[in-house]
Formats: sequence, C-alpha cells, structure tokens
Amino acid sequence: MIIATAGHVDHGKTTLVQAITGVHTDRQPEAQARGMTIDLGFAHWQPAPGLRVGFTDVPGHERLVRNMLAGVAAIDLALLVVAADDGPMPQTREHLAILGLLGVPQLVVALTKTDRVDPPRLLAAQAEVAALLHSGPFAGAPVFPVDAPAGHGLAPLCRHLAAAATALARQPAPGFFRLAIDRSFAVDGAGRVVTGAVVSGTVRVGDAVELLPQGSGLRVRGLQVLGEVVDAARAGQRCAINLAGADLKRAAPERGDWLVAPGAAGVTDRLDVQLQWPAGTAAVPGPRAQLVLHLGAAAVPTRLAVLDADVPPPGHPRLARLQLARPVSAAWGDRFILRDAAAHRTLAGGRVVDAFGPARGSRQPQRLAQLAALAQPDPLSALAAWVDSAPDAADLAHFARARGLQPAEAAALHRQLGLQVLAGPAGPLGLRQSRWLAWQARVLQAVDDWHARQPDNLGPDAAALHRQLSAAPVAAPASGGAATPVAQALLHASLTAAVASGSLVRDGLSVRRPGHRPVLTDDDAALLARITPLLQAGGLRPPIHGDLALQLDLPLPVLQAGLARLVERGL
Repeated sequence: MIIATAGHVDHGKTTLVQAITGVHTDRQPEAQARGMTIDLGFAHWQPAPGLRVGFTDVPGHERLVRNMLAGVAAIDLALLVVAADDGPMPQTREHLAILGLLGVPQLVVALTKTDRVDPPRLLAAQAEVAALLHSGPFAGAPVFPVDAPAGHGLAPLCRHLAAAATALARQPAPGFFRLAIDRSFAVDGAGRVVTGAVVSGTVRVGDAVELLPQGSGLRVRGLQVLGEVVDAARAGQRCAINLAGADLKRAAPERGDWLVAPGAAGVTDRLDVQLQWPAGTAAVPGPRAQLVLHLGAAAVPTRLAVLDADVPPPGHPRLARLQLARPVSAAWGDRFILRDAAAHRTLAGGRVVDAFGPARGSRQPQRLAQLAALAQPDPLSALAAWVDSAPDAADLAHFARARGLQPAEAAALHRQLGLQVLAGPAGPLGLRQSRWLAWQARVLQAVDDWHARQPDNLGPDAAALHRQLSAAPVAAPASGGAATPVAQALLHASLTAAVASGSLVRDGLSVRRPGHRPVLTDDDAALLARITPLLQAGGLRPPIHGDLALQLDLPLPVLQAGLARLVERGL
C-alpha cells in the first residue's frame, strides 16, 4: 500500500512519518536547514512480516503544490495532517480538495501537536475537522489525535493503517504494468534507476518495458520494493527499477515519464476526459485560459474545451477535451488535476476517458455517446453501451485500447456480452446478435429485390449491393448508408456467412439465390445463339470486336453492349 501525507505547511507531516517509520524524509540540505519540506520524501514501513507500506511525504507550502501533486498521483490512502493548535488552514483545504478530485479511495486524519493544546481546544479542533469533512467524499473519515515526538496516540493510528494495508494486499493486480516515475538518478556500478508508484499490473526482473512519452524500449535489470531486493513488483507498491538498454542514455527518463509494459499505453497530445468541478466554482474556464494539467507526476500546459452542450446539475461531471502543449502517456481512468497557471489555484479534477480520440468531430452526438459509454466504471456495462452507440458494428479494437484491456480480458467481455465479432479494416468489429441477424436478412432481401427487378441478370456483385443498400429507404443504421468502411466489412461478413449457410451462391463476382436462373431477353438470346459458334471456332484466339461486328452485321456499340450484358450474366 502507498500512503501520502497532505496538509498545511508546518503541521508536522514529516515528523509524523518519522515517528511511524523511523525515516526522516527530508533529503535535501536546504530542506533540513529550513525545517520545511520542499520536495517529495519517501519512507517505508513494515507493520507485520511480509506486509510493506510505502510513505510519500509531500510539501505543504502553497508554492509547492506542483510537487505535492506529483506525490499523490497514485496512492491508496491519504494521511491528512492537521495541527490541533491551528486547526484546518488554507493548504489543508486545498490539499483536501485535490485528494477528493483525484478520487483517493481512503483518508485518515492525524490531529498532531496535541501536547500544545488543552482538552477544550482539542475537542474544538476535532469538531473543525469533522465540519471540514462533512460535505465531501471523506465524510466520517477516522481522526487520530497524536503527539508524534512523544509517540502518544501512534498505536491506534498504526493499527488502522496496518489493517488497511492488509486488506489491500489481498486484492489482485490486473492490467498492464504501468509506473509513474517521480525520481530518476544514476547509481555507481548499477546505472540508471527510476522510482515511482506501480499504478497497475506486475513487473518482473528481465521484463521488457517501454519509456513513455519517449517511446524507448528498455529492460528491467533489477527491482527493489521499499529497499528490499525482489523479483517482482505489483500495483499498490512503490518500487525502484534498475534499467538497461541501448537507448537508455538518449531516453533520459525524468519525473513525469511513465514506464509501462509494451503496448500498455500510447502517447497523445489530446485527452477526452470527465471533469469534476469543486464546490463553489464560479465559471468554467474558456478555451483560451492557460491551464496546467497534473497527470501522474507530470505538469503540462493545456487548453480546455467542454464537449457536452447541456449543462448538468451542480456536482455532476462534464465531458471535455484537453489539448496539451506536449505529448504525454495516459490511460483510461488516470486521475488528474487542472490548475490555473496564472492564479496558482486548483480549478478542477477528473479522469481520462479516452486518450486516443479522433482529432475532429469530438462534439458529434455519436462521439459523445461513445465517451459516455467509455466513462462507465464497469467494463461490461461500458462495452454494452459502446456497442449500442455504434451505427452498425462497433470498433472493438478502439474500445480495448481506450480501456487498457489485455487481449484475454477483451475476449472475455465479448463472450459475456454474446457479441458477433467480425474482422474489420482496422481490427475486430462487434455487434449484438439481433443486429447481426438483421444485417443478414437485409442482404438476402437486397438480393431478392435485385432478382425481381432484373430476372435476366445473374445477380449483383458486392459493389452493386453496396450501392443498393445505401440507396434503400431503410438503410443500415449508419448515417451515410452502407458505404462506410465498417459497413463494407459488415456486408462482406454477411455475404460470407450467407454463402457458407447455402442461402446464397457465388457465381464469379456475383451472388444469387440458389434457385435463381437468369432469363435472357429475346434479343440477347438471339445474340448468344449467333455469337457462340463464332467464339467456339476461334478457340483460344477469339475474333476481335470489330471483326465480330462485321460478321454479324451489327453496329459495334450495339455488339459491345450485348456482350457486356451476357458477361454480366456469367455467360
């Protein structure tokens, strides 16, 4: 489990971490001289054999919120530190708002410096904390009064943290491996080492990994979890990774980069997101507002465009697009914070919905329906909504990439939903069985209509069926008819299935019903009777069109038109 501190400057965060772990997290001489944390500090704690807990100590000064955000990007529990003599202060409130916007799952409050206050003031401080938490996501969070230097009150707090860590250790670590890098340094004799929180998946010594956004392929030479050499690290742990690879020197990993399993995530300069505004926000920033996106341990200038036109009730999230000043690595569900670059204040938070959205059409109804589907937390419900939002067949490859699904995970969802999966131009397509059966029925009906209109014709080819379905009054549910690449793939699959079942027969490039036989017109039948002996006599060297026209005493255009009709009939 990973725990991060939060709270106002000089409320005793570093002292509390040292009292629990025995480690003073202020590494820099400047921080030690000033007695104030200025950057992230790290410690580890082993409350029980085999149970490891990592602590990230963050700065509390208002000018160091960027560093604080890098430390709480991927944590399991926040330890909010409030001094009993001061009570909640401005950075207490901002840090608490940030934790809520990031969706931190658990919060515990340590009420420090209890040795400096009398009992009435301690009760008042507890009431102030309860009032601060009352209307937010952490209402009812446990509060532990402590005197960290003397050790008073630490035992109940440590028992609570150990119980939370024990519960988390039993949970699986699904998904691709991803680590948010917060430190990068060289070690004599070992080379480059990066540290950070494992956000998802598992990594092992010898694994191939990718450094993003650089795109460099590297290898895991060694692993440590909380100072102990290990063979593997998993989600919910802080680890140090010794890297190797030919591109390592050129790649130059730094805070804000990601280390991921190959294919786990992409690199993008635009993100479609779900935004949550803190209570009391006056107005949504315009597209020209200069904002900073804090994602993982990175801070990137960005601009915001709200996508959904309808304004939801207060407290409800909104769909938006973030256009970034430089590429980042991101995946579905990554939490982030948006801050005002000029005013140095937190504006909003949210989570990534799609890191691979199209460059254009982000406000189109179908795209908004796709984003609403992707935003659903349950993957099966999200896939169902994604498939239902498609005008014909849904792009399953995009869904799996957007949601960060491994191939086996995606295939399991397809089976659970009972999808008909087809090969598409850019990956698998999927649709519900009812729609698949409707498509097959429409194709058979189109062939029947063709035979009824042109009984002398052998049958349509695929291109003719495309045109017929596109022009039909009740076309495929796609806007623009059946001429889209997805609909073409769906038509091809429908034809293949109909031929395999015996509902259609292929004759060359044409398809027909099994019982259909073309009936020639009298003129075409007469032409066939006259031309057949001449072609048979020519053997492998039939006469050219001009000679045939002379022998048959027909104008050349009339002969060529008749030949074309006979060829279309497979003759």
